[in-house]
Amino acid sequence: MSGPGGLGARVRELTALVDEVAPPGWTASPVWWALVGAVALTEPYGRPGAYVVSDAEPRADTFMGVPGPAPDDAAGRIGWAIAAAHAAVRAVLARDGTLPDQPLTVAITRHRGAARTAPIASPWRVAFAIGGGVVTALLDPRGPAHEIALARALAAALVTHAPAAPDDGPIPMLTVTVGDDDLAHAHHGHRRAWRARGGPWLGVARAGGLTLVSTCHMVVDGWGHAMLTADTVRGLDRAAARTLATAAATILGAAPLPPAKLTKLTPSPAGDGVNFDNLRLGVAWRRLPAPMPPFLRQAWTLGCLLHRDQGRAGAPRSPTFQIPVAPGAADDPTRFARRVRPAIVSVRFADGRPEPEQAFAERARRAIAREAQGEGLSSRLLRALAAVPAPLGWKRGVVGARARWLAGAVDVIAGAGCLSYLRAAGAPPLVAVSSPAQLAPADSPMATSVLTVIDDGEGATVTLAGSGRATSPAACEALLDAWCRELSASRPDDSRASRSGPSW
Repeated sequence: MSGPGGLGARVRELTALVDEVAPPGWTASPVWWALVGAVALTEPYGRPGAYVVSDAEPRADTFMGVPGPAPDDAAGRIGWAIAAAHAAVRAVLARDGTLPDQPLTVAITRHRGAARTAPIASPWRVAFAIGGGVVTALLDPRGPAHEIALARALAAALVTHAPAAPDDGPIPMLTVTVGDDDLAHAHHGHRRAWRARGGPWLGVARAGGLTLVSTCHMVVDGWGHAMLTADTVRGLDRAAARTLATAAATILGAAPLPPAKLTKLTPSPAGDGVNFDNLRLGVAWRRLPAPMPPFLRQAWTLGCLLHRDQGRAGAPRSPTFQIPVAPGAADDPTRFARRVRPAIVSVRFADGRPEPEQAFAERARRAIAREAQGEGLSSRLLRALAAVPAPLGWKRGVVGARARWLAGAVDVIAGAGCLSYLRAAGAPPLVAVSSPAQLAPADSPMATSVLTVIDDGEGATVTLAGSGRATSPAACEALLDAWCRELSASRPDDSRASRSGPSW
């Protein structure tokens, strides 16, 4: 254990953990030894659970969406947007307080050089991104049927071109986009109403045939995000939306949808400008029938795919990849609502052939169990970072910027991919998108990706979000198809359904 042991014991433990995932010969690297030594020295002083993963930077943005139609004219979309705003606010109010260390009725602001969450003036205060501008309104808590005046006001703002969001007044927690968003940028939708001093953490929009909910990971983790998305889509009052569309049409008639542009907005609480073209993601998804193959077979298949994709047939290991793990005991039903920690794994190879699935599975189970108990490599790195006597913003920057000064160690810890499995029984099909830990530029020959499997009991929705070469929609589709094909072709030596496996 990392706590009561002495410095020498902690160094030996960390060396063994690194040896499982680092490339052969890592012990000759002064960078790795500096990292092991720093963690061994500082981790006893770390506060368990201290959050240092994200500083509300755009690369920490995510979205989940449900396929389905929506109105394709401006008036219809205004009615839809108001109804969606009501549904999202009610979903937040219903879930607030149920997710450990994840308060929801907040906005993001800047404090002492770091992003923080701050209570909002009212959850009913909502920003509507319409055309190139923003209109902020206070919703009527009685419901969308009472928003005829708001529908007409948004229609008038579209005609007269609403201004950009002012930097005064209370910050809302929610941005709703009226026009269709670009799927490659849709995970940033909540930032359309951001200002230099902060902005909403939650967004609702349409993109790629999806009704989607975007979030900043700093506020909510994957399981809570899935629940909010399902609640929002189910709670959307479509009859009220049609009534509001009729009211908006008295001003707009059959006007087309307005464009939705993100590039002119202020994306960070520090006021830093960001080129959103550098944050584009390739997105592809598939619907697979139940039951899914066992989770660790899914992971083994991903490791084999990553090994082939890196183009080094003789490499003794696949590139590492992350598996998000819910902390706590396996029989604790509340653990899924907590923030996850990534287990770091890879598939080993000999003479170009992968190790047996069972050998990988046994090693992966041990890595997953350690992270669930707070004793894995990621947990110990984060605990040590939390203990460093440095500003919180700097600590989060080390993680968010992936600390290039750590060079090869970062490549191993962040990995080339991530496989996330989430069980959401009874939820609608959920497409899930987040940025890889290593976000490669679109012109890079390498591909990094996040593969998310959301099992709703009736089947699973599998989404691949890619950067680098996989920023291309065609390359992203090809990688996902390859994983699905190889998963179905893998030997059926274990007939357990995915629902008997873990839910990370």
